[in-house]
Amino acid sequence: MDDAQFKGTDFVDVYAKNETNMVIPKQLQDDLLDFKTYGLNDKWTVYHSLRQKNVAYDYSLIINFRQIIISPEQIKEKEFIKERQVKDGVKTLLDSRGRPVKDTLGKEIKVDNYRTLRANIYEFRQFKSCQVTAKVDYVDVKTNQLLQSFPVTSEFIFENIYSTYKGDRSACEDNYMTYFNKRAVPFPNNEQMVFDTGEDLKARLKDIIVRNKFKG
Repeated sequence: MDDAQFKGTDFVDVYAKNETNMVIPKQLQDDLLDFKTYGLNDKWTVYHSLRQKNVAYDYSLIINFRQIIISPEQIKEKEFIKERQVKDGVKTLLDSRGRPVKDTLGKEIKVDNYRTLRANIYEFRQFKSCQVTAKVDYVDVKTNQLLQSFPVTSEFIFENIYSTYKGDRSACEDNYMTYFNKRAVPFPNNEQMVFDTGEDLKARLKDIIVRNKFKG
């Protein structure tokens, strides 16, 4: 039964090719080719990222890196005004002539008093993006025939927003306050940007393989 199992199993050789003019981080290649973390091996299909001497491979799965586009480092500045009215005690209601308005009992009518908070916001946005375009080829090793080819594109965006202000910061919404606690940070280098596309690229690669079995 073990012999029949071995003979009936499809062994797939997995490797990457770099057709770009940039260096692909070794850690990214190793991670993409670590098929143990994909959970794709089943009873009749086994993937190897390192060829084994005693195995006759049936198929190759080749990840061809075709293009890497990295945007320039950008810092965009924006200035705007925030205003908000807040309750600040009560005041006497006045008519159009500035006289107190009274109720039927002769008492002065009190209303909420509001004051306007105002702040000039200076917002800075750091931005850098990386797009990796690849192609996944299925090849029949015995005939050296290309069986199927699937394009795959992955993108990673680095973004950091921070702000300063003049005036009363309470004029801003509560969910904006966090930007005042942030500062400029170093941009990731190009190699790090390419590596950071890895998680998305791996998820897309797994989806292609799950949807497109070598048999069936």
